[in-house]
Amino acid sequence: MACKFDYILLQAYADGELDAIRSVEVEAHMRGCPACQRAVENLNACRIAVREGLPRSVVSSQLTEKIRAALPTKVSSRRAHAVNFWPRAGWVSALAATLVLGIFIGLQRGQSASLLDEALASHTRSLMASHLMDVASTDQHTVKPWFEGKINFAPPVVDLSAAGFPLVGGRLDELNHQTVAALVYGRHKHFINLFVWPSVSGSPPLGPTESSGYQINSWTHGGLNFIAVSEIPAADLADFVHAYRAQAD
Repeated sequence: MACKFDYILLQAYADGELDAIRSVEVEAHMRGCPACQRAVENLNACRIAVREGLPRSVVSSQLTEKIRAALPTKVSSRRAHAVNFWPRAGWVSALAATLVLGIFIGLQRGQSASLLDEALASHTRSLMASHLMDVASTDQHTVKPWFEGKINFAPPVVDLSAAGFPLVGGRLDELNHQTVAALVYGRHKHFINLFVWPSVSGSPPLGPTESSGYQINSWTHGGLNFIAVSEIPAADLADFVHAYRAQAD
């Protein structure tokens, strides 16, 4: 029997148009639905076939010559050329510098937003896939040594049970194509994922934000990046960050 899952969502997933939360929902559904798995595989195969099967146009030499002939002739006078060239050259240089700066800022913002999306997706996936922890312990002296030899940095693992955020474990995860530490804390039957990795490989935007009902808070300190994600209220997550930084910084 055919699955009644929204086919439009499957198409958007195959085209990479879904946000992190919806992508996680589709992936969770496909894990238990062979029909939707095959549908996405067929969509991917169709896209590849169309891309590779389309004819590619080649500009002929005759058309190239016509375009060149239609261009305005060069100014013959050297003086006129000098008068017109330098203002234009300065304007073009300024425009080029502005474009390069804009592209760089855009890439930085895109990478920062992508980090938050990845952290949010990893938090959601850890809850849905029942893989919240690789090491389950409330003892910081058990969790911290577990990371040794698995990553090339030492994530600060602190006991926050007195502040109402007990440590429950940790695991290895991935953000920005690299392995990161994920420390897991509890709060009133909810969980907080705290992702930690070296800041040399890209930093998140700083400060608290909200996305799809989840609270996110991020900061950088001591050469490390931190992203805390949870569905608890924003004030509770702010208290967690304050308590963690007071002991870890």
